[in-house]
Amino acid sequence: MSVFKHVPVMLLLISSITLSAQENNTIQFTNGTFNEALQAAAKSGKLVFVDCYTSWCAPCKWMEKNVFVNDTIHQYFNKQFINFKVDMEKGEGVSLRERYKVTSFPTYLFVDAKGNQVHRTGSRMSVLDFITEAKRANEPGNTLADMEKKFNNGDRSLKLLTDYAIVLQRVNGGQFDKVRSELISKVKEEELNTALGWTIIKTFARDEEDKLGAYLIRHRQQFTAFADEAGIQAKLNQLASATMYGLIRQKRNREFFDKLTLMLRDTSYAAQRNAVMLQLEYYLTNKNAEGFLAVARTAQAGAFRNNPADLSFVARRAGYQANGDTAVLKQAYEMARLAAILEPEEYSNQGTLAESCYALGLKEEGLKAARKARLLADLETSKIQKIAQALVDKLEKLN
Repeated sequence: MSVFKHVPVMLLLISSITLSAQENNTIQFTNGTFNEALQAAAKSGKLVFVDCYTSWCAPCKWMEKNVFVNDTIHQYFNKQFINFKVDMEKGEGVSLRERYKVTSFPTYLFVDAKGNQVHRTGSRMSVLDFITEAKRANEPGNTLADMEKKFNNGDRSLKLLTDYAIVLQRVNGGQFDKVRSELISKVKEEELNTALGWTIIKTFARDEEDKLGAYLIRHRQQFTAFADEAGIQAKLNQLASATMYGLIRQKRNREFFDKLTLMLRDTSYAAQRNAVMLQLEYYLTNKNAEGFLAVARTAQAGAFRNNPADLSFVARRAGYQANGDTAVLKQAYEMARLAAILEPEEYSNQGTLAESCYALGLKEEGLKAARKARLLADLETSKIQKIAQALVDKLEKLN
């Protein structure tokens, strides 16, 4: 009896230990004020990492769940920084938002013990990108503040322009465009055939017709010394897609289909999927319902049959661009319905189905999907919850 008497206590202790271990497997944030974090930085000689977030920021939540918990990330941050987390819409976050001119979320600041910004980055990032930015903050001469100073003092080396632009693209779009343009105008073709040149092309080439993309296409074999074949092919595919979407916008129809024919020769799933997406976009943009329906029905029965994310995406896109065409709206509904069947616990699938039902006046089915989406939204941000509730409200008003 004495053994079983202590079982609840033992279970509580085990649960506490497990919880503690789980909490330690992420970035550990101080519970004090910002000034207290600065004081801790002064004593330790470390920088303060500031996670600037809001309650409705989906990328903020994603970073918490997928990046902060990575072993490499939390081990590095917990060792190298005093970590401070602050809601930019509450308490001292409001004044810090103004002080550091935070306009997008998430924004990540690295400041010294006096509160001076040393480095800055932001947005949703991969583990590799996030750790790269964190290490920049700890490398004198390689921080945003250092690069900005060098740039303003006239440094126009390719290395400085490249690194500066890479950092700027996440924190200052206007300055990024300026530095990117200067970099591209400055770099010579012979300088592209280097490891740094590959970084420039990989990061800043936008389509097959710009200077960087065109060079990669003409000299792809040269880059095997600096990148693996998969990386080169991924960039070429990205450039081809960007070019194709440009051709759609510019109504360059013949060129679009010539390139599509070449793309379809690649029998890989990725290439075939990309070709389908491009065709669907072409027909929607050109208001060709017959063409859209033919491609969409084939994809629904084939390539997208077991892919709820693609089905839902096409359904949303078609709903936006249907222009009241009932046949297009019905096809969007069929794809949205299948996506919701395949993955019923995904908020976006239920929301897309509800929107498709609303467009067709299917109140009962739409309300069921919308209410499901509203329940799933409780696991998301407050902004998503408001969107989901608005969807329920408008379907309830449907006659």
